[in-house]
Amino acid sequence: MTAEPGRAGRRGVGTIGLYRLEARLVWAWRPTRLAMLRRGILSYLGACLALAITATLLPGLRIDGPFALVLAALLMLALDSFADVFLQWLLVSRPIFVAQTLGLVVQAFAIVAVGRLVPGVSVDGVATAAWSAVLLTLLNSLFVELVAVSDDDSYYGMLVRRLVAHNFKRAAVSTPGLLVVQIDGLSLPVLREAVRGGRVPVLGGLVRDGAATLQPWVALLPPTTPASQAGILHGRNDGVAGFRWYEKATARLIVANHPDDAAEIVRRVSDGKGLLADDGASVGNLMSGDAPRSYLTMSTIGEGAPSDDARRLRGFLATSVNYVRLLALMAGEIFKELYQAERQRARSVEPRMHRDLHFAVERAVTNIALRTTSTAFVIEEMYRGAPTIYVDYTGYDAISHHCGPEREESVDALAGIDRAIGSLLKAGQYTCRPYRLVVLSDHGQCLGATFSQRHGRPLEAVIASLLPGDMSVVGTTDSVESAGMGRRIVAELGRGPGIGSMLGRVLPTGLRRSGGGDEHAGATPDVVVASSGNLAHVYFTGLLGQAAVDAIQARHPGLIEALAGHPGIGAVLARPAAGQALVFGQHGRVDLTTGLAEGDDPLAQYGPRAADDLLRLEAFPNSGDLILLGAVDAGTGEVTGFEQLIGSHGGLGGWQSEPFIMYPAELALAEDPILGAPAIYRQLVRWRTQLQAGTGD
Repeated sequence: MTAEPGRAGRRGVGTIGLYRLEARLVWAWRPTRLAMLRRGILSYLGACLALAITATLLPGLRIDGPFALVLAALLMLALDSFADVFLQWLLVSRPIFVAQTLGLVVQAFAIVAVGRLVPGVSVDGVATAAWSAVLLTLLNSLFVELVAVSDDDSYYGMLVRRLVAHNFKRAAVSTPGLLVVQIDGLSLPVLREAVRGGRVPVLGGLVRDGAATLQPWVALLPPTTPASQAGILHGRNDGVAGFRWYEKATARLIVANHPDDAAEIVRRVSDGKGLLADDGASVGNLMSGDAPRSYLTMSTIGEGAPSDDARRLRGFLATSVNYVRLLALMAGEIFKELYQAERQRARSVEPRMHRDLHFAVERAVTNIALRTTSTAFVIEEMYRGAPTIYVDYTGYDAISHHCGPEREESVDALAGIDRAIGSLLKAGQYTCRPYRLVVLSDHGQCLGATFSQRHGRPLEAVIASLLPGDMSVVGTTDSVESAGMGRRIVAELGRGPGIGSMLGRVLPTGLRRSGGGDEHAGATPDVVVASSGNLAHVYFTGLLGQAAVDAIQARHPGLIEALAGHPGIGAVLARPAAGQALVFGQHGRVDLTTGLAEGDDPLAQYGPRAADDLLRLEAFPNSGDLILLGAVDAGTGEVTGFEQLIGSHGGLGGWQSEPFIMYPAELALAEDPILGAPAIYRQLVRWRTQLQAGTGD
């Protein structure tokens, strides 16, 4: 959990010192012996194929027979490998194209030499050698990257070497920084199972070795990313009523992963003293934490040109990203998803949902491109010496929504995040500032068939059937939580004035009429149903403020009783008057303000904190006139989600309110148990202060 003060900053600043450190980095980031053997064999076969293709396309390059081909390929591969390693090592502090250009020159000379030394190989001139060098370089680059496509250490090792060269003269800083990694949507029970199953060796090793302490914390209602990140990064999350909610005063649907809406949430909760306000960096988040530098962060995509430092970093990474590797990994992830979806269907796994090509691409972007790019941003910020860094890895959460939180596909994504954390720990050994690693989640997830799957139609359609036919009911039960990830990456890597705003405006909102079709434009609907997992806010737009029970019953007699009696709805909260709250269930009700119950307590299925959580949520001025909770299956523990996702969170029941925090063993919790995301903010700020002061717990 701890990286020593960066050795780059403590060594001499001479050229020899740099090369010594670079040599040590090459050794530290080397592949395993088996990986090196596999890569060597496949690279040689790729070199033979590349040379054969080049000889076929260029008449001036002639290779007579297979013996000449295999010998020439062996010599070319040896020369190219030596030249590549030497040039990358010698010119690591220069722009990468310098080494690539010199590599082409070396390649051309190597072709001429092979033509003279190897029997059966001939080159008819300098022009042929030059064109052969270009074509061989392209083909070999493609084949080499395909061979090493799953080797994160090779990719991040090269990035670290370049960063060390760029920051070699930076002075060492003894004050530790705080690196916070959020694994989105991962509950403590699932993490513990993954540790026992050996799927997360990095995190499991930290706990088993005693380097880290693993503890639970309680995500208060609603357990969603915007609510948790507002609390963790800004210290307050009052008014964040779900992943989405409707505001009557402005007739606006707030959806937290839309740039304008995310920025509005930050505007409301920020006091300028966020967790990252101390020259920190936000990577891959919804909220910014008041960071002066943010990357892939939804609330800042709509802003204008970034700072000079951030623009420099974007340019650095744009030239450092290995696009061949990235595209190959994404293609592999798409095919993997299509295969796993068909396998799940063939095995009749239940519950399950339809997983199409659109999700396969979304999965590749979220679980591969976003994770790779985010890790690169974090590593660069570590070498820059940022005092606090907060990164959110969303791949596990996105896949869990579609596959289930404990399913193989989701645990595979978790294993990939574990490898990324391992890369961050390894990269931290050579930074100018030591870092303390904190790993946490923002909420958990629950498995369960959707409301629509169980009952044949979505929640908004059920509500519409209980109202007069001329009333319009609009629902937000479509899946949009991980939408727009690709746009987020494109916007960030090329962010400038207007680009992020333009992309943000074309993001879908997920707002639709119960009968189908977009409802974004046109007249205000009579009823809006805003869902977040198995939580739904129901708004009657014709009633001012938060409507009381009497007003709802006067206009729609029997509606509340019908909803409370529906088998897919476990509880319905309504307000007899301001400051009062009643919860109705199938066989009873409870007054939250007095605690008096009639019949069966409808909240018994949601745990001991259900009443307190609902009282807090209903006090938000933007919570619904009615608040609905999806039912919990007593036999399986599965919840009924109102969204079209079999993995859900946002309401009560199951593991969705059971996230975790893992922190260095030398630190200690000031609050135990930790109730709510703002308590996590207070704890992180306290640790940051202790680290800066050089004190322990």
